[in-house]
Amino acid sequence: MIQSILTTLPMLVCAILTTLLALSLYRDQDGPRCRLLVFMAAATLLYTAHCIYFNGLRQAIPFSDTVYCFCNPAVFPLYYIYIEELTQRHPDRRWQALLLVPAGLCSLTVGTLYLLMSPTETATFVSHYLYHDEYAALSGLAWWQGAAHLMVKIVFALEIPPVLILGWRHITHYNLIVEQNYSDTDDKTLSPIKSLLVLFVITSAVSFACNVIGRYRFADSLWLLAVPSVTFSLLILLIGHIGLQQRFHIRNMDENAEELSPAVVQPQSEGQGWLREGLRQLMESEHIYLQPNLKLEDLARRLNTNRAYIYNVINVENGVSFSEFINRRRIEHAAQQIQQNPKALLSDVATMSGFASPSAFYRNFKQFMGCTPSEYQARFDV
Repeated sequence: MIQSILTTLPMLVCAILTTLLALSLYRDQDGPRCRLLVFMAAATLLYTAHCIYFNGLRQAIPFSDTVYCFCNPAVFPLYYIYIEELTQRHPDRRWQALLLVPAGLCSLTVGTLYLLMSPTETATFVSHYLYHDEYAALSGLAWWQGAAHLMVKIVFALEIPPVLILGWRHITHYNLIVEQNYSDTDDKTLSPIKSLLVLFVITSAVSFACNVIGRYRFADSLWLLAVPSVTFSLLILLIGHIGLQQRFHIRNMDENAEELSPAVVQPQSEGQGWLREGLRQLMESEHIYLQPNLKLEDLARRLNTNRAYIYNVINVENGVSFSEFINRRRIEHAAQQIQQNPKALLSDVATMSGFASPSAFYRNFKQFMGCTPSEYQARFDV
């Protein structure tokens, strides 16, 4: 009973999330979530193959193992493709298709060998290699099948570093674009997905180590089996939950938002005194930072200039992002409100200070003031 639960848990979690993603796409078409759906469907097939293996359904293994040998080296490229869809306005579809070629070749090789192997060779391979990791006992096509499975493990291991490095770069660059253009970034940045990428890589590295040790060892111990089962179920649950919540991505931005960076926008101090003065008036006289969901484009429109010049003054010359520039002023305003009225509800202070959510208010207050709003309020509430 317990073994059945442990072996089916990751598969059921993936299947439920696949269904939820499909339903969300039926209501609202979205490119990145469509790619996440493909990733989740592949993960469902992967853990279905695991379920078949750990429950000893040997008659189904030639088919399930062929599927496994595609899905296992495909999950990393599929998750990377999902990240590209979130962060790249025009991802290269041919490059994305090319990323799945190694997984396709692995599965094709394994499947072809299963078709060519006799029932005796298949039974020998399954019994000696898959369930006891005895490679030396193999011969003929069964030996080549063992070599093909070793190739699958190598391909999986080789995919981990580039997916981590490239995925990290894409997310970091995207987050910088958000911080340069939006004051409220909580529902726009991909920081949770960035953390998940690292966790995904670490967990997959552990999974690779388990494969090297031998899956059969986990089949013989419920306690050992419980560790990867629960760990991967929680990881997939987090990936699906955050993916369902992520509504903002690169194509929600104005295309010009991607053009701002120190490499392409250089400081032009001469003749921009009027711009600095206009920006100071907007901040100190009109308190425009109290406007929720303020964007860099809003300042450019008010000052009748382009966002590149505003970016120069705020980011290049002052060395801070637009988000930090605005939120620091909001926190200064909030601190003054607390000092003047220590009995005020912090939720009201957050709203009056221009924050779109209490979580953004608390996070920024802690960042800029070094304490929580409640701790700061206690200093004056005597």
